[in-house]
Amino acid sequence: MLFDIKLQANFWNESPCILIKVNNKLIVEVKDFIDNQERNIKFDAETNDKNQLVVKRINKSAKDTVVKNSKVIKDSLITITDITIDKISIKPLLHKGQVFPEYREPWLSQQKELGIVPPTMYEYCTTLHHNGEWRLDFGSPIHVWFFQNIAVEI
Repeated sequence: MLFDIKLQANFWNESPCILIKVNNKLIVEVKDFIDNQERNIKFDAETNDKNQLVVKRINKSAKDTVVKNSKVIKDSLITITDITIDKISIKPLLHKGQVFPEYREPWLSQQKELGIVPPTMYEYCTTLHHNGEWRLDFGSPIHVWFFQNIAVEI
């Protein structure tokens, strides 16, 4: 299958680093984003009847987020703006992906001390604010999966 993934990075410090995997196989590493510009990542990958696409963020550090008076004033994030598979844009179904954040320390421990337990998974999200994975399970052929799932949404 031919993939065309559009990502937009917004950062003020260091470029985010992204790993893209299909069915647990590393396809590409992307780390030279330009702030506030969309980037296309194109590749061909072998797929099965059932598949998983993963966009993983790996290099966000404490210095990438600036907080002042309990408000985030500078941050670094990656947004998945569109994915095209075999010439079919699945943008209307991107919300079917799930984000599994990997919270950094000491932030996670501080939250727990305050009685706040951050979610281990987010749905209806296409932005990676933390390190972690955005995962989308999809079928092949893509047009069949697309129409089976888009019909449910109507």
